[in-house]
Amino acid sequence: MGRIVAGADFGSNKTGYIVAEAKGGELHPIERESRFTRLAEGMGKSGRIHGEAVLRLLAWCEEIRKRLKKHEVEKFRAVGTEALRRASNQREVVEMVGDVLGWPLEVVSGEEEGRITFAGVRLRYQKGPLAIIDIGGGSTELVIGSEPPKRGEEPLEVKSLRMGAVILTERHGEDWDALCKAVRQELRGFSPDTELPGVLTVLGGTGANLAMMDLNEHDLDDQHVEAHVVERRRLEELRKKTQAMSPKQRIEKLGLLPQRADVQLAGLAILETCLDHLGIKAVRATRYALRHGVLRSIAPRD
Repeated sequence: MGRIVAGADFGSNKTGYIVAEAKGGELHPIERESRFTRLAEGMGKSGRIHGEAVLRLLAWCEEIRKRLKKHEVEKFRAVGTEALRRASNQREVVEMVGDVLGWPLEVVSGEEEGRITFAGVRLRYQKGPLAIIDIGGGSTELVIGSEPPKRGEEPLEVKSLRMGAVILTERHGEDWDALCKAVRQELRGFSPDTELPGVLTVLGGTGANLAMMDLNEHDLDDQHVEAHVVERRRLEELRKKTQAMSPKQRIEKLGLLPQRADVQLAGLAILETCLDHLGIKAVRATRYALRHGVLRSIAPRD
Protein backbone atom coordinates (compact mmCIF):
# COMPACT_ATOMS: atom_id res chain seq x y z
CA MET A 1 0.00 0.00 0.00
CA GLY A 2 1.20 3.50 -0.82
CA ARG A 3 1.13 6.67 1.25
CA ILE A 4 -2.12 8.56 1.76
CA VAL A 5 -1.72 12.24 0.88
CA ALA A 6 -4.17 15.10 0.50
CA GLY A 7 -4.23 18.59 -0.97
CA ALA A 8 -6.67 21.47 -0.58
CA ASP A 9 -7.23 24.86 -2.19
CA PHE A 10 -8.93 27.74 -0.41
CA GLY A 11 -10.26 29.73 -3.33
CA SER A 12 -12.19 32.97 -3.51
CA ASN A 13 -15.42 31.16 -4.42
CA LYS A 14 -14.89 27.50 -3.46
CA THR A 15 -12.79 25.50 -1.02
CA GLY A 16 -12.02 21.91 -1.96
CA TYR A 17 -9.80 18.98 -1.15
CA ILE A 18 -8.61 15.74 -2.73
CA VAL A 19 -7.27 12.61 -1.04
CA ALA A 20 -5.16 10.11 -2.98
CA GLU A 21 -2.91 7.13 -2.58
CA ALA A 22 0.64 7.79 -3.82
CA LYS A 23 2.11 4.55 -5.09
CA GLY A 24 4.78 3.75 -7.64
CA GLY A 25 5.17 7.36 -8.65
CA GLU A 26 1.45 7.67 -9.46
CA LEU A 27 -1.53 9.24 -7.70
CA HIS A 28 -4.73 7.25 -7.28
CA PRO A 29 -7.62 9.49 -6.15
CA ILE A 30 -9.72 8.21 -3.25
CA GLU A 31 -12.05 11.10 -2.47
CA ARG A 32 -12.59 14.72 -3.38
CA GLU A 33 -15.18 17.38 -2.69
CA SER A 34 -15.59 21.14 -2.68
CA ARG A 35 -18.05 23.63 -1.25
CA PHE A 36 -18.93 27.23 -2.00
CA THR A 37 -17.43 29.32 0.78
CA ARG A 38 -17.46 32.62 -1.18
CA LEU A 39 -14.51 34.19 0.65
CA ALA A 40 -14.37 37.04 -1.87
CA GLU A 41 -17.98 38.07 -1.30
CA GLY A 42 -18.13 41.77 -0.40
CA MET A 43 -14.34 42.16 -0.37
CA GLY A 44 -14.35 44.72 -3.15
CA LYS A 45 -15.63 47.37 -0.74
CA SER A 46 -14.33 46.28 2.66
CA GLY A 47 -11.05 44.54 1.85
CA ARG A 48 -11.91 41.93 4.51
CA ILE A 49 -13.25 38.40 4.52
CA HIS A 50 -16.62 38.85 6.21
CA GLY A 51 -17.94 37.00 9.23
CA GLU A 52 -20.49 34.91 7.35
CA ALA A 53 -17.83 33.71 4.90
CA VAL A 54 -15.50 32.88 7.80
CA LEU A 55 -18.24 30.85 9.48
CA ARG A 56 -18.94 28.94 6.24
CA LEU A 57 -15.24 28.29 5.84
CA LEU A 58 -14.63 27.07 9.38
CA ALA A 59 -17.65 24.75 9.29
CA TRP A 60 -16.28 23.18 6.10
CA CYS A 61 -12.77 22.97 7.58
CA GLU A 62 -14.16 20.98 10.51
CA GLU A 63 -15.68 18.52 8.06
CA ILE A 64 -12.44 18.31 6.03
CA ARG A 65 -10.48 17.57 9.24
CA LYS A 66 -12.77 14.63 10.02
CA ARG A 67 -12.36 13.23 6.51
CA LEU A 68 -8.58 13.55 6.57
CA LYS A 69 -8.54 11.69 9.87
CA LYS A 70 -10.85 8.98 8.50
CA HIS A 71 -8.47 8.34 5.61
CA GLU A 72 -5.40 8.47 7.90
CA VAL A 73 -3.76 11.10 5.74
CA GLU A 74 0.01 11.18 6.28
CA LYS A 75 0.87 14.34 4.40
CA PHE A 76 -1.32 17.35 3.65
CA ARG A 77 -0.86 20.75 2.04
CA ALA A 78 -3.43 23.55 1.89
CA VAL A 79 -2.98 26.73 -0.14
CA GLY A 80 -4.96 29.96 -0.11
CA THR A 81 -5.47 32.17 -3.17
CA GLU A 82 -6.61 35.69 -4.09
CA ALA A 83 -9.23 36.40 -1.42
CA LEU A 84 -6.74 35.48 1.27
CA ARG A 85 -3.93 37.33 -0.53
CA ARG A 86 -6.01 40.54 -0.45
CA ALA A 87 -7.74 40.24 2.90
CA SER A 88 -6.71 42.76 5.55
CA ASN A 89 -7.69 40.11 8.12
CA GLN A 90 -5.67 37.40 6.35
CA ARG A 91 -3.57 36.53 9.41
CA GLU A 92 -6.48 35.91 11.75
CA VAL A 93 -8.40 33.87 9.17
CA VAL A 94 -5.34 31.74 8.43
CA GLU A 95 -4.79 31.13 12.14
CA MET A 96 -8.42 30.11 12.69
CA VAL A 97 -8.31 27.73 9.74
CA GLY A 98 -5.12 26.15 11.04
CA ASP A 99 -6.64 25.67 14.49
CA VAL A 100 -9.72 23.94 13.09
CA LEU A 101 -7.96 21.87 10.41
CA GLY A 102 -5.04 20.83 12.56
CA TRP A 103 -2.79 21.59 9.55
CA PRO A 104 -1.31 24.93 8.41
CA LEU A 105 -2.76 27.01 5.59
CA GLU A 106 -0.24 28.59 3.22
CA VAL A 107 -1.15 31.69 1.20
CA VAL A 108 0.62 31.63 -2.18
CA SER A 109 1.27 34.36 -4.73
CA GLY A 110 -0.72 34.57 -7.96
CA GLU A 111 2.26 33.37 -9.97
CA GLU A 112 2.89 30.43 -7.66
CA GLU A 113 -0.80 29.54 -7.79
CA GLY A 114 -0.57 29.46 -11.59
CA ARG A 115 2.49 27.21 -11.52
CA ILE A 116 0.95 24.76 -9.06
CA THR A 117 -2.30 24.68 -11.04
CA PHE A 118 -0.45 24.05 -14.30
CA ALA A 119 1.34 21.09 -12.70
CA GLY A 120 -2.05 19.68 -11.73
CA VAL A 121 -3.40 19.93 -15.28
CA ARG A 122 -0.19 18.40 -16.66
CA LEU A 123 -1.13 15.20 -14.81
CA ARG A 124 -3.88 14.80 -17.45
CA TYR A 125 -2.34 16.47 -20.51
CA GLN A 126 1.26 15.32 -20.49
CA LYS A 127 2.59 16.05 -23.97
CA GLY A 128 3.02 19.08 -26.17
CA PRO A 129 2.16 22.74 -25.66
CA LEU A 130 -0.42 23.47 -22.96
CA ALA A 131 -2.19 26.73 -22.17
CA ILE A 132 -4.51 26.89 -19.18
CA ILE A 133 -6.83 29.47 -17.69
CA ASP A 134 -8.08 29.15 -14.13
CA ILE A 135 -11.02 31.51 -13.60
CA GLY A 136 -11.50 31.85 -9.88
CA GLY A 137 -13.70 34.09 -7.80
CA GLY A 138 -11.01 36.66 -7.01
CA SER A 139 -8.26 36.12 -9.58
CA THR A 140 -7.55 34.49 -12.93
CA GLU A 141 -4.35 32.67 -13.84
CA LEU A 142 -3.14 32.22 -17.42
CA VAL A 143 -0.22 29.79 -17.78
CA ILE A 144 1.53 28.55 -20.91
CA GLY A 145 4.10 25.77 -21.27
CA SER A 146 5.61 24.19 -24.38
CA GLU A 147 6.69 20.65 -23.45
CA PRO A 148 7.64 18.93 -20.17
CA PRO A 149 11.43 18.40 -20.13
CA LYS A 150 12.91 15.00 -19.31
CA ARG A 151 14.66 16.59 -16.36
CA GLY A 152 13.99 19.67 -14.28
CA GLU A 153 11.02 22.00 -14.24
CA GLU A 154 9.05 23.03 -17.32
CA PRO A 155 9.61 26.71 -18.30
CA LEU A 156 6.32 28.57 -17.97
CA GLU A 157 4.86 31.94 -18.82
CA VAL A 158 2.44 33.03 -16.10
CA LYS A 159 0.01 35.92 -15.96
CA SER A 160 -2.10 36.41 -12.84
CA LEU A 161 -5.04 38.79 -13.28
CA ARG A 162 -6.29 40.36 -10.06
CA MET A 163 -9.89 39.76 -11.01
CA GLY A 164 -12.16 36.74 -10.99
CA ALA A 165 -15.83 36.07 -11.60
CA VAL A 166 -17.03 37.20 -8.16
CA ILE A 167 -14.93 40.38 -7.96
CA LEU A 168 -15.72 41.33 -11.57
CA THR A 169 -19.45 40.85 -11.03
CA GLU A 170 -19.40 43.02 -7.91
CA ARG A 171 -17.67 45.79 -9.85
CA HIS A 172 -19.55 45.72 -13.16
CA GLY A 173 -22.67 43.59 -12.71
CA GLU A 174 -23.62 42.11 -16.08
CA ASP A 175 -22.55 45.04 -18.26
CA TRP A 176 -20.82 43.01 -20.98
CA ASP A 177 -18.81 45.87 -22.47
CA ALA A 178 -17.57 46.97 -19.04
CA LEU A 179 -16.67 43.39 -18.08
CA CYS A 180 -14.61 42.83 -21.22
CA LYS A 181 -12.94 46.25 -21.02
CA ALA A 182 -11.80 45.52 -17.45
CA VAL A 183 -10.26 42.22 -18.55
CA ARG A 184 -8.51 43.80 -21.54
CA GLN A 185 -6.91 46.37 -19.27
CA GLU A 186 -5.53 43.58 -17.06
CA LEU A 187 -4.08 41.79 -20.10
CA ARG A 188 -2.18 44.79 -21.46
CA GLY A 189 1.46 43.99 -22.04
CA PHE A 190 1.03 40.22 -21.81
CA SER A 191 2.43 38.78 -25.04
CA PRO A 192 3.67 35.20 -24.56
CA ASP A 193 6.63 33.93 -26.56
CA THR A 194 5.84 30.26 -25.97
CA GLU A 195 4.22 28.25 -28.77
CA LEU A 196 0.45 28.25 -28.26
CA PRO A 197 -1.71 25.14 -28.62
CA GLY A 198 -4.95 25.07 -30.60
CA VAL A 199 -7.09 25.06 -27.47
CA LEU A 200 -7.13 26.97 -24.20
CA THR A 201 -7.79 24.53 -21.36
CA VAL A 202 -10.26 26.10 -18.93
CA LEU A 203 -10.56 25.07 -15.30
CA GLY A 204 -13.20 25.69 -12.69
CA GLY A 205 -16.95 26.18 -12.80
CA THR A 206 -16.92 28.46 -15.85
CA GLY A 207 -15.48 25.70 -18.03
CA ALA A 208 -17.54 22.91 -16.50
CA ASN A 209 -20.78 24.86 -16.90
CA LEU A 210 -19.86 25.78 -20.46
CA ALA A 211 -19.41 22.10 -21.32
CA MET A 212 -22.66 21.25 -19.55
CA MET A 213 -24.53 23.87 -21.58
CA ASP A 214 -22.98 22.70 -24.85
CA LEU A 215 -23.94 19.10 -24.08
CA ASN A 216 -27.41 20.20 -22.92
CA GLU A 217 -26.96 18.40 -19.61
CA HIS A 218 -28.15 19.60 -16.22
CA ASP A 219 -25.78 17.50 -14.12
CA LEU A 220 -22.02 17.83 -14.01
CA ASP A 221 -20.50 14.54 -15.10
CA ASP A 222 -16.70 14.58 -14.94
CA GLN A 223 -16.36 12.02 -17.72
CA HIS A 224 -18.42 14.17 -20.07
CA VAL A 225 -16.83 17.45 -19.02
CA GLU A 226 -13.19 16.31 -19.25
CA ALA A 227 -11.57 17.28 -22.57
CA HIS A 228 -14.86 18.60 -24.01
CA VAL A 229 -14.01 21.19 -26.68
CA VAL A 230 -16.10 24.25 -27.54
CA GLU A 231 -15.21 26.32 -30.61
CA ARG A 232 -15.04 30.11 -30.35
CA ARG A 233 -18.20 30.68 -32.41
CA ARG A 234 -20.17 28.20 -30.31
CA LEU A 235 -18.82 29.81 -27.15
CA GLU A 236 -20.28 33.13 -28.24
CA GLU A 237 -23.67 31.48 -28.94
CA LEU A 238 -23.75 29.95 -25.45
CA ARG A 239 -22.68 33.23 -23.89
CA LYS A 240 -25.48 35.13 -25.60
CA LYS A 241 -27.93 32.49 -24.40
CA THR A 242 -26.62 32.99 -20.85
CA GLN A 243 -26.71 36.76 -21.26
CA ALA A 244 -30.41 36.70 -22.20
CA MET A 245 -31.36 34.97 -18.94
CA SER A 246 -31.58 36.11 -15.34
CA PRO A 247 -29.58 34.19 -12.73
CA LYS A 248 -32.82 32.48 -11.66
CA GLN A 249 -33.52 31.36 -15.24
CA ARG A 250 -29.96 30.02 -15.56
CA ILE A 251 -30.63 27.81 -12.56
CA GLU A 252 -34.01 26.62 -13.84
CA LYS A 253 -33.28 26.28 -17.57
CA LEU A 254 -29.54 25.58 -17.72
CA GLY A 255 -29.06 23.67 -14.49
CA LEU A 256 -26.42 26.05 -13.13
CA LEU A 257 -25.84 26.04 -9.40
CA PRO A 258 -27.10 29.15 -7.56
CA GLN A 259 -23.53 29.98 -6.50
CA ARG A 260 -22.47 29.97 -10.17
CA ALA A 261 -25.49 31.43 -11.92
CA ASP A 262 -24.89 35.01 -10.77
CA VAL A 263 -21.19 35.07 -11.75
CA GLN A 264 -21.20 32.92 -14.90
CA LEU A 265 -21.40 35.87 -17.30
CA ALA A 266 -18.34 37.50 -15.76
CA GLY A 267 -16.50 34.18 -16.05
CA LEU A 268 -17.38 34.00 -19.74
CA ALA A 269 -16.22 37.61 -20.26
CA ILE A 270 -12.83 36.66 -18.83
CA LEU A 271 -12.68 33.54 -21.00
CA GLU A 272 -13.70 35.19 -24.28
CA THR A 273 -11.40 38.17 -23.78
CA CYS A 274 -8.40 35.96 -22.95
CA LEU A 275 -9.11 33.72 -25.94
CA ASP A 276 -9.15 36.70 -28.26
CA HIS A 277 -6.03 38.19 -26.68
CA LEU A 278 -4.11 34.96 -27.28
CA GLY A 279 -5.63 34.31 -30.70
CA ILE A 280 -6.80 30.81 -29.73
CA LYS A 281 -9.99 29.58 -31.41
CA ALA A 282 -11.35 26.96 -28.99
CA VAL A 283 -11.55 26.02 -25.32
CA ARG A 284 -11.24 22.62 -23.66
CA ALA A 285 -12.80 21.95 -20.27
CA THR A 286 -10.98 20.06 -17.53
CA ARG A 287 -11.79 18.99 -13.98
CA TYR A 288 -8.11 18.96 -13.03
CA ALA A 289 -7.33 21.97 -10.90
CA LEU A 290 -5.16 23.66 -8.29
CA ARG A 291 -5.75 20.95 -5.67
CA HIS A 292 -4.32 18.33 -8.06
CA GLY A 293 -1.16 20.42 -8.37
CA VAL A 294 -1.01 20.83 -4.60
CA LEU A 295 -1.29 17.05 -4.28
CA ARG A 296 1.47 16.52 -6.81
CA SER A 297 3.76 18.94 -4.97
CA ILE A 298 3.78 16.77 -1.81
CA ALA A 299 3.48 13.27 -3.28
CA PRO A 300 6.60 11.07 -3.27
CA ARG A 301 8.08 10.68 -6.77
CA ASP A 302 9.42 7.13 -6.37
